[in-house]
Amino acid sequence: MKRARESRVALAVGLRGACAGLALVGVVAGGGTIGSAHDLIPGQTREEPNTAFEAVTADSCSPCVRDSYAIAAVPLASLRSGTFGPTVANMMSRGGEIRIEVVRAYPLGKPSQQILAMRATLSIKTGDGQVMPVTNGLLDEEDVGPFAAAVGNMAKTAARRPAEEPIPDITEMEFHAGALRVGTIRVRTEDVAYLQAGNMRVLRAPTPFETSSAIFLPVSELSVLHRAIGQAELKIKKLRGQ
Repeated sequence: MKRARESRVALAVGLRGACAGLALVGVVAGGGTIGSAHDLIPGQTREEPNTAFEAVTADSCSPCVRDSYAIAAVPLASLRSGTFGPTVANMMSRGGEIRIEVVRAYPLGKPSQQILAMRATLSIKTGDGQVMPVTNGLLDEEDVGPFAAAVGNMAKTAARRPAEEPIPDITEMEFHAGALRVGTIRVRTEDVAYLQAGNMRVLRAPTPFETSSAIFLPVSELSVLHRAIGQAELKIKKLRGQ
């Protein structure tokens, strides 16, 4: 098992090596929609997966058993903004939900070879008040703890007002791993947070117009997301017998 886990970790590092770096974004600039990492344009080959979980289940788990464990559904209130202008603010203010699950896969009859991940499903609120899933992203088990820590640290840091003078026009924080990116953007004195899922090889944060790959939320709700991811980390440890 130790050798198998080391192989999965090495594979994950190799797969994510091309997407390391910091993301900067012109906050009010438009951009093309980022599709799911699994969407294919006719004539294109399949993209390399963002996670070891995807690579293993696609290439070496057949026949494969897949389980999912619901962890939490984080409701998101509509975001109110007075900084970004009416059009941009309307794109960012839909509200919705982030659903956190733990997913497990193993070859049929071989549960000792299980591989685990966290899945975040992003949904937006429709005109009739229902929530509609728009995208989802996976995070390998070894990345769940660091991701939770990053969300918690961002929540604490964003809650503090900048002391420096003059105050920067734009300040950003971001962390990405697997097929998920979390971050905050401060424009002058207003803050907004986001969670993005899909192709993390695009080395920038989402624009407000990329509603098929990201959801925006008040910074105050990062603490709720932090707790949900922490619960997913505990579930993974339990499934590992730790």
